Amino acid sequence: MYNIKISPKQKSDDRSIMNQILKEEAFFLNQKQGDIHSFVLDDDQDQLLNKLLNVHKMTNIDKENYTKHISYCVRNLGQKSIDKLPMIMEKYKNEDERFQIMFIEQLNLIYEANQQAQQPVIQILSFFLLNSILKIKEFAGQQLTKIALHLQGDEKGNQLLPIIIKMAHDDINQDNRIVALQLMGKLSSMFGIQLSESFIAFEVMSLGEDSKQDVRKEAVNQLPLVAKVVGKDFFNKKLFPFYMKKCKETNTKVKTSCVEHFLQIVELSSQNQKTVDLTAQILQFQNDSNKYVKGVAYRCLARFIAAIDKEKIEPKLIENYLKMADSDIRELLPEQQVMFACAYGFPAVLQTVGVARWQQLHKLFNHLWKQKNERICKTLAASLHEIAKIIGAERAEIDLFPILETIFVKEPNDNVLMGCVKNLSQFLKIFSDEKKEAFLEIFFFIQRDQKKWRIRESIANQLDEMALIFPADIIFKMIIPIAFRLCTDNVAQVRKIASSKIYSFFEGIKNSQLYEQYKICIIESMIGFQKSSVFYQRQSFIQMCSKIMNLEDDIFEKHLLKPLLELAQDKVQSVKYMLYMAIENHLKNQGKQKGNPQLLEVFNTLQNDKTIKSLVKYQPTLDVQVKETEPIQQENIIANPEPISQEPLLEEIDDDDIPQRKVQEEPEILKQLRQEKQEFIKKQEEIQKDQLVKEEVVEQVEQLSLNENTESNVQSDQNTECIQDTQSDQNIQNKESQELQQFEQLQGQGEQQQKQSDELQVNEEYEQGSQTDQKEINTEEDASQL
Repeated sequence: MYNIKISPKQKSDDRSIMNQILKEEAFFLNQKQGDIHSFVLDDDQDQLLNKLLNVHKMTNIDKENYTKHISYCVRNLGQKSIDKLPMIMEKYKNEDERFQIMFIEQLNLIYEANQQAQQPVIQILSFFLLNSILKIKEFAGQQLTKIALHLQGDEKGNQLLPIIIKMAHDDINQDNRIVALQLMGKLSSMFGIQLSESFIAFEVMSLGEDSKQDVRKEAVNQLPLVAKVVGKDFFNKKLFPFYMKKCKETNTKVKTSCVEHFLQIVELSSQNQKTVDLTAQILQFQNDSNKYVKGVAYRCLARFIAAIDKEKIEPKLIENYLKMADSDIRELLPEQQVMFACAYGFPAVLQTVGVARWQQLHKLFNHLWKQKNERICKTLAASLHEIAKIIGAERAEIDLFPILETIFVKEPNDNVLMGCVKNLSQFLKIFSDEKKEAFLEIFFFIQRDQKKWRIRESIANQLDEMALIFPADIIFKMIIPIAFRLCTDNVAQVRKIASSKIYSFFEGIKNSQLYEQYKICIIESMIGFQKSSVFYQRQSFIQMCSKIMNLEDDIFEKHLLKPLLELAQDKVQSVKYMLYMAIENHLKNQGKQKGNPQLLEVFNTLQNDKTIKSLVKYQPTLDVQVKETEPIQQENIIANPEPISQEPLLEEIDDDDIPQRKVQEEPEILKQLRQEKQEFIKKQEEIQKDQLVKEEVVEQVEQLSLNENTESNVQSDQNTECIQDTQSDQNIQNKESQELQQFEQLQGQGEQQQKQSDELQVNEEYEQGSQTDQKEINTEEDASQL
């Protein structure tokens, strides 16, 4: 060991140097995510511009950070960057692939930062498109497509079309021609009908005759995109004949592309083209020597049959469709693709060919069902209502009821069951009241399983439909009890949906002679929810009233207004908040009670409540919700004409996305107890060894002569001490044995806690009612803390 003395100044200098090194190395690691580009602000404009011009001289970490944020740099530099932008971009032409990709991904942001950068950006993209590897070309093509969205009118044709045509005419580089075709397909809708017919379509057809099979294949891939843009006459005279010509090629890649895009061409074709040219072509594909081509052709068959007029269907097409479940056909593609396509298109084919073909198709249906493939059976189960509508009640009762028995009773599968239950009310519509009533037993059966909350949710969603298809006495005796049971469900999403459907029963019993009696019974049951000691049942009452407020008669004003407003004094804040939201939503949607003075008075009182204010503060406003949900409403505007709800929308979760049970680690208490138990056993073994030694000493003492008094007394004293020690050790041993028992008892309790925890976790799998309400609150005290 050498004793080296270091002066305080040297220590200070070394520490300063090390701190500086650490600071520089940790600079980018310690930055916050939102401030990663803040280093740009440390430079003035001249320094920043100089760094960008010399980016190729930087270290990799500096180069990466300045490249990733070059759009911010351009924004901060303003006009200075525009003048020097071509020189800055020039530096990236010789960079590594990684930095080129980083740079290319920033180009549309550079254009957005300053539209004067249009020309330099398009020029550098043109360079990368023409002079780099395929991967770089594809990234550059993606950026060119994004920039095209910002170009106006003739700019798209003037700026982009020359680049694409130059690539398309590159006879040396095959990749350039392939990327050019990809850009033609993506940009054809932006170029419009005139440029697409004048340039794009002809370029695609020209490259479709290329000597390289990959180029010809890409031409067929992009053909449907271009065909959607050009006029009908141009398609019929130019593109359709070109497609039919490509279908005749013997090259496997081109033929594969043709069959993969067959249905897209069918959508654009006339009935004559379908019944003559495309019918002959798909039959030819189905006889092809290539297994994949043949399989894809069979996969397209059901949708193709559904696209043809009934009178013009070639019988061979039906014959081939009926063979799709045969072993030699269904095994053409992996993962049962052929049979799934057959099952998926079954209702459409039946609708097209008519009920006269039902006997043949029924055999195919049974064949598909007997495969016991969950995906196929779920598809068939979900389409039973459509099949029943086509074949009629009499045939459906004979041919489809056995399938229902299998779904619900004999071999229930949750996914197949779910597929059937979703449309069960539609299925029941076609039957007589007697059959409907007998079938209601299924609802009683399937909604009892507390673990299958999605089944109950689906039933709750159909309560309003069932209120219209059943007679009033059946509604009152059988459906309403199910509905109110679902309103008390242990999953919040089920309660919410069921409660929002109660209003429909007043409409369902309206024409009954016992309407008044039925109405009073329903109202009394609802008020029972209002008076419940369970807070979420009072919430269900509010959800029931939110729809009943808009009914034409005086049910709400006469019977439910007072009970509803009484909940403004509820001791649970979440109940009062739900009442506030229900009234606010009703007023914003100009509901029937918008001028009710009692309702307005309670609303004003709740609006000034401090707790309500704090809750509303963190909820999105109605305007925000409308903007967020607008695309969904536009898609479903016909199917769901109801006013926008103020309540937060829940995302629909696919069955496969249900959280699965996770195996928990062993509780810490069990690990600790096990360790202490091992230490105790080890200690006990040492005590037993000491005990054996002391017992030998006692035996030696007893053999000593009684005549040697002094020595005997001494030995006797020693003997006494040993005996006392032995007794003391035995007491300790007994005490520690009791501790061991306590340890084992605690260990058992820990294992029991683990077992209970596992059981609780199993139950939690089935109580995921919604993403916003995954934990149920079981007591008034818990609820009042909200």
